[in-house]
Amino acid sequence: MMSIMKLSQQERLWLTHLLFIVGLCFSTSQTGEEMLTQVVGKSITFSNPVKQGGSLLYNGGTIAVVVKGNMDSSYRDSFKDRIQWDQQTAQFTIKDLTTSDSGMYVVDGKGGDKTTYQLTLYEPVSRPTLTTACNGIYSVECSVKNGRDVTLSLYSGEEILNHTSSPDLFIKLSLPLEVDKENRTSYRCEAANPVTKENVTFHVPESCMVNKMTDNDSKRTRQSLIITVFLPVASGVVGFAFYVKKRRKRDKPDPSEREQDVHMYEELSYSKPKTNQENHSFTLEQDPCYENPEGRSVYDQIQLHRISSKVSTA
Repeated sequence: MMSIMKLSQQERLWLTHLLFIVGLCFSTSQTGEEMLTQVVGKSITFSNPVKQGGSLLYNGGTIAVVVKGNMDSSYRDSFKDRIQWDQQTAQFTIKDLTTSDSGMYVVDGKGGDKTTYQLTLYEPVSRPTLTTACNGIYSVECSVKNGRDVTLSLYSGEEILNHTSSPDLFIKLSLPLEVDKENRTSYRCEAANPVTKENVTFHVPESCMVNKMTDNDSKRTRQSLIITVFLPVASGVVGFAFYVKKRRKRDKPDPSEREQDVHMYEELSYSKPKTNQENHSFTLEQDPCYENPEGRSVYDQIQLHRISSKVSTA
């Protein structure tokens, strides 16, 4: 009897464990978890339907409830006008997503059907930019603005040459590439995050031609330099020389006037006052205080003397 009682207890214990395992498996099958990603500005639809009624939770708080075919989304202002519930599919949709919408969502059905979603939002990745230089070896630098989970990669065909990423969202990601000038391989620089991708395909020699000046470009550059620099400078030099020449010509005295001045100086320097040969004394006309009875001054006499000299010369 005692052995039967012990056997019955073991069976009950085994049955209890079995029921617990079955219940755990049943609970796990009913409560799933999905990882979702989406681009900022887009919409996301949760696949678990709520036909008999239920609710939508965000990080543990209710944001929408469906009762008798009607949805109430007034629980949180940030979601109020962005949550939709389709009566045909019985699925919740959130539109116009922002980065702050990232988090855990739970669709809890009325019959206990519950599904958890982990949503991560990403900004669209930027398009990479190329910087080239040609100094014997073609150098290319591919760069892009960093963001959440952004990876920058360089490819040669389908072969990846290099890649980089950084948790610092405030820096710029960049990858250098140096190729011999004889290389004609096509390359691809690609920036990607889990939801978007941007790439730039380039041929290194053609890319470097952007920075390389051709003979025609050099000729046009010289012509532009002559027109914009040398012609104004030459015009200024010629104008300045003309001005100096004109100034010198204007300041140069007339030869005839200078000859007259010298001649007058010679006449004045060698003119002697009239003296009395007997007593070697000056006459009255030589006295500074003497007044000429004809009313002529010494200056008038000099002028008359110059005029008479010119007449006699003629």
